[in-house]
Amino acid sequence: MIKDLVSIVIPTHKRPELLKKAIESALAQTYSMTEIIVVDDNSGDNTEQVIKDLNNKNIRYFRNDSSLGGAGTRNVGIEKSNGEFVAFLDDDDIWYKDKLELQVNKINENESNILCTCGLQVVYVAEGLKYFNFPKLNEVTFKKMLLNNKVGITSTVMVRRKALDQSGYFDHSLPAREEYELWIRLSRFGNFVSVNKPLLDYYIHPSRQQISASIDKFITANKLIQKKYELEFNKMSIGELKQLKADNYFQYSTIAINNKKNLLALKYICRSILKKLTPDKVIIMISYLLGFRAYILLKQFYGKKLLKRNNE
Repeated sequence: MIKDLVSIVIPTHKRPELLKKAIESALAQTYSMTEIIVVDDNSGDNTEQVIKDLNNKNIRYFRNDSSLGGAGTRNVGIEKSNGEFVAFLDDDDIWYKDKLELQVNKINENESNILCTCGLQVVYVAEGLKYFNFPKLNEVTFKKMLLNNKVGITSTVMVRRKALDQSGYFDHSLPAREEYELWIRLSRFGNFVSVNKPLLDYYIHPSRQQISASIDKFITANKLIQKKYELEFNKMSIGELKQLKADNYFQYSTIAINNKKNLLALKYICRSILKKLTPDKVIIMISYLLGFRAYILLKQFYGKKLLKRNNE
């Protein structure tokens, strides 16, 4: 591993026009000690030509002989990396130019810091709507991570390579939530920190909505995760397990509303409320009744409040 080098791992599959923009955001970083590793999950299109046209020696391109999915493709990128740090960037997201610089500074505040996440702006392309979202890193522990994903999506994360080697990489047997399951394992090996400001745009294209639309995949993934950590879950209290169930139902409701399945969203938010009633869930349920746009406007309101608070 090369000290201070950040290896940027970009998995891609059949999105060459979006990939180019993602790579350009990685090339534009104010932090200069980087390598870009693009792993093509057997796209069978002009993805390789996009890389060639960029004509940048800092980009290394690899192509899977057969499709490995997102988890397997990211694992290939990790194996090919040379950096002390690994940062993940999905092929349809855009980093802000100071993302890596701020994250390297933050994670280097303490050697026990092994993962750094950040805020983001969620952008709904077709609808022209957007809102800010931030991680909830309140004294992260292994147990707290088992109950909730406090870190966020892969494109927000930078992690020490040695911690990845210790914990293992993404579990490609999971149909969904493989990033969350990796954060669970990593929480055993060090501290998590965050830059509490938006450092990327997370784009929701119609194609991305379709991929994330399968609640069944998330239900299956949650069951597999609970099976994987069965011993730890068996030690939890009835109240903690009830909270877990409530949070899972809430997650399914957000998947449904993001894909404009309002009735399904109402079904799961009601189940979540029955498990654990909170005022914010009632407000969100009302927004579901009013429709997708009302829900996003509510998220905008909360996102702006969090942004203002973080800037104070």
